[in-house]
Amino acid sequence: MNEFLSYEKQEGVATITKTSTEHNQGMTRGVLVGLKRALEGARDDDEVRVVVITAAGNGIHDGARVFPELRQDVSFTPMEFREILQFGHALMRQIETLEKPVIGVAKGGALGGGLEMLHACDFVITADTATFSQPEVAVGLMCGWGGTQRLPRLMGWRRAKELLLCGSEITGKEAAELGLVTRAVPLDQVDAEVATLIGRLKAASPLAQAYTKLAMNKVWETNLGAGLDYEVDAETVLAAHQEFPAFMKSLYAGEAPSFTQLKRLTGGSDWK
Repeated sequence: MNEFLSYEKQEGVATITKTSTEHNQGMTRGVLVGLKRALEGARDDDEVRVVVITAAGNGIHDGARVFPELRQDVSFTPMEFREILQFGHALMRQIETLEKPVIGVAKGGALGGGLEMLHACDFVITADTATFSQPEVAVGLMCGWGGTQRLPRLMGWRRAKELLLCGSEITGKEAAELGLVTRAVPLDQVDAEVATLIGRLKAASPLAQAYTKLAMNKVWETNLGAGLDYEVDAETVLAAHQEFPAFMKSLYAGEAPSFTQLKRLTGGSDWK
């Protein structure tokens, strides 16, 4: 993808790996731009069923290193600072609204902007000994890529305040107990856990997963009534694809179900 990221597609899984050894795979400009392009590629590739975002080396997703990278004294005008924040926000929304499951893998943990990236993923698998924190307040900042909004929704109000206002650090085991990550296992079992999850995801209907993910986003984006209305509309549209009748036919015939792959009309090179 670029010198900061590798992109590998195998058996319907697109794996995006932060490969730069500088700053523990931090959110540099190269990583931000590379992630954006890689996610667009996975979105438009009909063969991709699941996306995995991981980090090489010690497996830590570090924070927003883009700021000192652009200017060593990190002195920006308000509009310049806002521009970088908005780029990060757009990237997180790209993950959050991608119509395919996204798994974040954090063997060593995450902090700052790297952790905010994981907030946007559908699943996060980590080692129980990994560490996680939002240390922005300790350096005179606050979360700027969605942490103040997603973290309380993920793990609850009181503990989120402890992480956000104190910059506290927790282990992978604690993160799993609080709902910040999906599952924390011994380090040598992380890859197997990810593989098991991928297998479960690939066994389901891609169309049903896409509509379900978009409907679940409404929990955060709107009120209950509007969310329920969206669910009804999404289920109605999904039913038009005849996925369920096809599944039942396969079941009665004793055959493995065959689901419809996601296809983007504007995903081809002619639309780039």
